[in-house]
Amino acid sequence: MRFRSRASRSPMRVDDEGLHFGEPFSGSLDVLIDDNRVWSYSSPERHPVRTVAWPKRMRRLLDGTADVRIISGEDVLFEGTVAFGNGAGRVSFVDSHGVPIFVDKWGLIQRPFDGRREAGVVDTLVDAAREVLAIMRDECGIEGWISFGTLLGAARDGGVIGHDSDIDLCFLSERESPAEMIAELWSIGRALRAAGLRVQHRSASFLTVRVKSPDGGQIGLDVYTCFYVDDLLHETATVRASVPREAILPLVDVPFEGHLLPAPADPDTMLRVSYGPDWRVPDPSFRHLPGLEITERFDGWFGSLMKGRREWASYNARRVEEGAGPSDFAAWVARQLDDVQLVIEVGSGAGLDLAAYAAPDRRVLGLDFARPPGSAPDAENDDLPVHTRALNLEDLRDVLTTGAALSRRQGRPAIVARHLLESLTPGAMESFFRLCSMVLRGGGRLYLEGVARSPADSLAWQVEHETGRVRSLEPSRVVPLVEAAGGRIVLRAGFDEAVRAVQAGAPTTWRMIAEWPELGEPRPSGRSTS
Repeated sequence: MRFRSRASRSPMRVDDEGLHFGEPFSGSLDVLIDDNRVWSYSSPERHPVRTVAWPKRMRRLLDGTADVRIISGEDVLFEGTVAFGNGAGRVSFVDSHGVPIFVDKWGLIQRPFDGRREAGVVDTLVDAAREVLAIMRDECGIEGWISFGTLLGAARDGGVIGHDSDIDLCFLSERESPAEMIAELWSIGRALRAAGLRVQHRSASFLTVRVKSPDGGQIGLDVYTCFYVDDLLHETATVRASVPREAILPLVDVPFEGHLLPAPADPDTMLRVSYGPDWRVPDPSFRHLPGLEITERFDGWFGSLMKGRREWASYNARRVEEGAGPSDFAAWVARQLDDVQLVIEVGSGAGLDLAAYAAPDRRVLGLDFARPPGSAPDAENDDLPVHTRALNLEDLRDVLTTGAALSRRQGRPAIVARHLLESLTPGAMESFFRLCSMVLRGGGRLYLEGVARSPADSLAWQVEHETGRVRSLEPSRVVPLVEAAGGRIVLRAGFDEAVRAVQAGAPTTWRMIAEWPELGEPRPSGRSTS
């Protein structure tokens, strides 16, 4: 494409804060740094803008000097060299494996196919899609098809879209209620796991299969439940439209990256309801913007298991990159574990404390719903018996199955949690203590550490560190939850200081130890020591 400079009475400016337009702007634009597209933005005609801030995840990467070009269609809005931060070095949009990255329309870091094709990433993901479709068909009796951006690429060019980063699959559920559809998706997840695939449920109607790519990164494959209510087709939480069943079934095979993959009978109709009548025109900044009549229904039917997950995963990844060692809390707990054969850290995050709990005769398990990208489930350290796996405290099914499995492990257990409780919703807090009750009811201890902050300081910390929500929590509110779960508090430290911190003081750390008696042992009474 040949680009032309757009004349403007007031030139555009680019700096650390974002894009500053000389005159009101509406439409779509692409940001290129050193000739690589790193971000796309779109503003509707009815809401022109003069300033657009950088996405928060992109802001961290803008440190150094870069050749920047801003294009909108065939027009060049800006072109020049920009010094971000102190201007030292060159701005780099690659990950730790050297894979090119960009910030997508949701403000998330992604790895586009454009920069990964030569490494065999596309072929690997297509093979994974064929495997998932075969498992769904052979093990579950469910026929799936390529959808959304994957179908878009197939219809346009017979392959992936260069700025895309995953593969989308859908299937049509014939179940009669959301509860039955939820059970159906979980049966698909179990079949995929049984085949050795790594599965992450993102809602009760949407799961992701994570695949390790040849270039050392990760690639994803999404599976969505679709269904009809009366004559309206529902596709994930973005489409609720009148679509005849004949537009989907019977499925047809379409060329995709040298293979034939199943697709809806009428791709044009399916793409129109998702992307509008201009779906053939590429628009990297396109975003699905469903109304409340769609999103509220889906949230009520299927909920979400992703709230805060991306933010915490990004935070945990930065902690790994910083290379910090174990915390003082881990060292304090480790000195008290002589009679413990299994340590379970809930909310293990970056996993920096796990090795501190390990010993030749002691197993360690880290549980977290937002482990850093690239961490493997049930991954075992070469030198120490340390494992990690996913656990989502917002998912009661996950909590109950995990608690049941851990309650059958041999050896005396201990649960540790550091800076976890202040990040939990009331429902997740209840699930955490349900897990403690299941695992420790035969005898064991719970070690807790938290940071008490005022509401204003909690919000400021969350914004500064770009995490999921952090709440102001006074530890005295934890006491009845421990006791209701069957525990007895044997140590509490920093509680008085925590009360002052929550009210208006500086943040302070508090600690608590609770114990569950052995089965058959009389439950002690009386207050704990401090």
